[in-house]
Amino acid sequence: MTTNNAVRLIIVCMLVSGWLTGATTLSAKSPFDIDIEIQTIYDDNILNYSDSDLDQMDDPGAPDNKFAVESKDDVIINPEIDIVYKTKLLKHSFHLGFKTDYYYYNENDVKRHWRFETYFKRYFKRGTFFQGSVSYLPDYYYRNSFITGDGYHEAKFDKISLNARMVYRLFKSTSVSVNYTYSDKDFIEIFDERDIYEHEVGGTLVYRPVKLWKGWIGYEYSHAVGAGADNSSHTRDTSYDGNKFTLGSRFYLKGLGRKSFQIAGKVSYELVQFQTMKITDIYRLGREDTRLYFYGMLKHYLKRGISVEAIFKSYDKSVEIPADYLIDQLESSSNTFYLVFNYSL
Repeated sequence: MTTNNAVRLIIVCMLVSGWLTGATTLSAKSPFDIDIEIQTIYDDNILNYSDSDLDQMDDPGAPDNKFAVESKDDVIINPEIDIVYKTKLLKHSFHLGFKTDYYYYNENDVKRHWRFETYFKRYFKRGTFFQGSVSYLPDYYYRNSFITGDGYHEAKFDKISLNARMVYRLFKSTSVSVNYTYSDKDFIEIFDERDIYEHEVGGTLVYRPVKLWKGWIGYEYSHAVGAGADNSSHTRDTSYDGNKFTLGSRFYLKGLGRKSFQIAGKVSYELVQFQTMKITDIYRLGREDTRLYFYGMLKHYLKRGISVEAIFKSYDKSVEIPADYLIDQLESSSNTFYLVFNYSL
């Protein structure tokens, strides 16, 4: 059964963690830091289906091949390993890291996938650093999508993202960061018109006047251009502009056994405006999405290097579109719960 496979995956991660602990004990001055994390996740709508789609999943008369998943919700086991090499560069710390994780969907094997990332971080002084990263998401299942005259097919893509981030400490209690991300999403050949590249720029202001609390406010602008924008043979154009505002807060307290305890919350509001001028793309022509995100977190450190964490995420999308009869096919919401075990060597 798939449940047994998930249990085996957790056991393997624990064994690797134990082996690495022994290795680290033999070399206490190792320049490597190793972080192992296992997340158990429950998502009640893994593909962000609309209410209309969810009703069709239970309808024997639903279009053939529209749904490739076994269920709308799932339990996901997500092990992650992060290896960082730390050294000095021009008298300041320099980190070089590699991170990979695997998403094991218990019921829906079509959604199982890997993610890879390599990055570096160059410090200039305490609280001030520059970070760059490259991440790769291969063979990611999006959902079954429709091709006129050919029915529904699995739509998968590869995604490469490049990110640069600068964090600067303005004052003892205040820091500011700016970031830029370029991403390229490449669908399999039969869905070339869904290919898209995106630029994102943003900034965050963080204020921490006391050790027990910090708050932050952020803004991000995104500009995405779809393959259909300049290709007259494509009937769809997935281009869009987005504006996202975020407000967050985190408290640092003492929990059980006087160990460190954190509570955090974050809310985001995003307005997405699709840019297509193609009258053939009735699902995007004149469309605006309002997307609301909520994040809540409780984290407790059991002892040095070991912590457990509970996370709740909520997502809600409402849509305005001239073809308003499509709204119930486009609006969606989902809730995700995480239980996280983290072990740092």
